[in-house]
Amino acid sequence: MSDEGKVISFINMKGGVGKTTLTKEIGYHLATVKNLKVLLVDVDPQINLTQSVFRKFGFAPSESIAHSMEKSEETGSYRNIKVTKASIQNILNGNISNQNPTSDYTKAIVDIPNTNLSIIPDEFGLDFTNRNLNGGQLENGLYNFIYKNNLKNKFDYILIDCPPTYSSYTISALKPSDYYIIPVRPEAYSILGVNMLEEVIKQIKNENEVYFRDRSLRNLGIILSGVKENARKGIENLIEDIVSSSVLKDNNIEIFKNRFLYNPSLQSNMAYFITDGRAEKISKPNLNDLTNELLSRIKHMEGEKNE
Repeated sequence: MSDEGKVISFINMKGGVGKTTLTKEIGYHLATVKNLKVLLVDVDPQINLTQSVFRKFGFAPSESIAHSMEKSEETGSYRNIKVTKASIQNILNGNISNQNPTSDYTKAIVDIPNTNLSIIPDEFGLDFTNRNLNGGQLENGLYNFIYKNNLKNKFDYILIDCPPTYSSYTISALKPSDYYIIPVRPEAYSILGVNMLEEVIKQIKNENEVYFRDRSLRNLGIILSGVKENARKGIENLIEDIVSSSVLKDNNIEIFKNRFLYNPSLQSNMAYFITDGRAEKISKPNLNDLTNELLSRIKHMEGEKNE
């Protein structure tokens, strides 16, 4: 496998499928357990990934939010919150000159102290703020930032949390991506989001062929998320419908053998991460197996590409 880092988008045209949760949990596991350098990128205007990482590690985008967090029981205790102005907004709106690497880095990236984890955070209202931006600037900003700042040689993995809609933000996430993963919950009509996404991917690749001239945007597969360990018969039937779907067969999409199991703590506590959780006899091994399968799939695809 190439020593160059890999960029992976977590994406589905349907919301509420575990996109953000998988991005942060797999990313944090890669950084802490696998000891790899990981950059998380929040391109979803809902900013759930940013909020989760900021809550856990004590960051805030403003003094007022920092003050409220210090007074909040959710942080666990009173503590000093670190204020950062880093934001993907600075990349997308042209505030990054690409002339001063150190300055550019701190305008966009937050390095989490004492970890291998970093994040390009999003900010609330990004979609509204950027509504009048030039489309090309918005769609090319992240690609340009990653390549001009040589981030694929600074990080082993760059994981992007994408919005659940087809927009300029979707294009901005996919242009620098080497791979994408489709999180899917076993629900009625869940396969419709997959079908729509594959059409979107084809359109983006056709309309932006120059960006994929030397690399291919490849589908790593579907991860079934939020599934209970002993799922009831109806859920297993839905999963079987997904597995046997013609959409998967026609698009040559595989399903990860390991499902991402349901964990109630992920819904109740924004600052919760499985890897650091206590008494996680099921979720920790599950996350480890899922991450290992992801690494194995990438290794296999890289091997095919280099043959």
